[in-house]
This record gives sequence, C-alpha cells and structure tokens, in this order.
Amino acid sequence: MSLTDDLYRDIILEHFKSPHHHGKLEPADITVEGVNPFCGDEVTLTARVSNGIMTEIQALAKGCSISQASTSMLTDAVQGQTLADAQRLAAQFKQVMLEGGPAAWPEALEDLEALEGVKKYPVRIKCAIMAWNALLEGIQDYTKETAVTGGAKPSAISHQPSASASTGLTETQVREALQAVEDPELHWSIIELGLVYGVQIGGGLVTVDVTLTSPGCPYGPMLLAQIHHAVKELPGVQQVKVNVVWTPPWDPRTMATDDVKMELGIG
Repeated sequence: MSLTDDLYRDIILEHFKSPHHHGKLEPADITVEGVNPFCGDEVTLTARVSNGIMTEIQALAKGCSISQASTSMLTDAVQGQTLADAQRLAAQFKQVMLEGGPAAWPEALEDLEALEGVKKYPVRIKCAIMAWNALLEGIQDYTKETAVTGGAKPSAISHQPSASASTGLTETQVREALQAVEDPELHWSIIELGLVYGVQIGGGLVTVDVTLTSPGCPYGPMLLAQIHHAVKELPGVQQVKVNVVWTPPWDPRTMATDDVKMELGIG
C-alpha cells in the first residue's frame, strides 16, 4: 500500500472513530433519514437554517466506516454554507463518486479526497454517498415547504413520516409485494418460505422483519435490497426499514408453505 493510501485510510478511520458534529438537534428545521440496505448503514441528519444558511448541522450515523466517515466529512463541509452551495457541493461529490475523475477540492474540504479511493470498489460507493443523498432530500423538502409558506421559516421540517399520517396501506398489500421477492438459492418467494416475520406500518414508514436461510447467506445484502425496493414502490411509502432477525431460527418444517415443504421433500 502506498503512503498516499495509508494517509487516506487514516483520514477515514479518524472520522469513523471520532465523527464530527455528532448528535441530534432539537428543535431542527431539517430532519432527514438515509438508509443503505446493502450494508445496513443508517443516518439521521438534523440542521438549523437561518436566512438560507445552514448555521448548524449534526448527524447520527451507524454502519460501515465508509458511510460514517463520509457523514462526518459532510457535516464539516456544509455547516455555514448556503443551502444552494450545500446542494452544489453534494451534487459535485456524487458526480465524482459515480462518474469518476478527480475533484479539485478546496483546502477546507480536502478530507473528501480520501473518499475518492472508494471508487475502486463500486459496491462501497453507495456507502459513501448515502448521507449526501439524504442531505439533498432534506434541503429539497425544506425549500418546498418554505416556498409554500411564502418564505416564512417553518418551525420544523421533517422527512420522517408522521405517526398520525395514514397511507391506507395494509399488511396484506406489503406481503403481496414481497411475494415477488425470491430467495436466490431456493427460488421460492420469501413469503412462501416463511422468511418474513413481521410487517409494521406507521404513516409512511414500513418496517419489515425478515430472517435469512442461514446467518452466512452470501445473497443476504442482495435480498435485503430487493425487499427494500419492492416495498418502497408501494403507494404512500416514504421510508422502508428492513430488520434482520434470527429469533426464532428459520425452520422450513414449521414456517414454509405446504408447497415449499413438498418441493424440499420435508412435507
């Protein structure tokens, strides 16, 4: 590994171990959540806005070192910036990560250069841009709200689903959507296999509790992503949370449908 690679690794680990602007602002003008189902990364960004400037931002992130380091760097980069400049910076960062090519970051943002090495590992790019996607979403929602209120500052703009909001969505509809998601190894629906342990609906948030056929299932990340996508496509769904649970352990003899048992020879 070159000295440059060592330096980049050290910068990422520094942000991972001691994230900057860690916490949650209450009250906040912007509250937005981001999720990367491939790695289980999650982030909550909260910010205060005054006269179009993001005067303060904090983040609560969990997941891999790349996503947490990127979130920490994001908070450094956008605090004190106008919303328009924060949007431009986020768009530039995403372009560098997704389309390639080095970026001439100003000295104050040179830590972002450390993340450019992630481009060598395409599967990790989503980890790096998750928080930036959330930021863009939060700013967009805030801008729309202030436009509706004639420029008046709202007390709190939140992208989190309201507990009182009703989408009319039912658990049956969610399970019907998940019927199309198949286990890549057994080629049966996760519903028929009995891998879906529970579905909770609260406003625009849908939480799905699932298990895998084995803890070391190599197709786990892909399966979780398919579940997330299938549910997110349903009308009224704003956010999807997929929880992997291991209790009780999956047992096709008691959890799978009769057709699956017959196919597997355990009927």
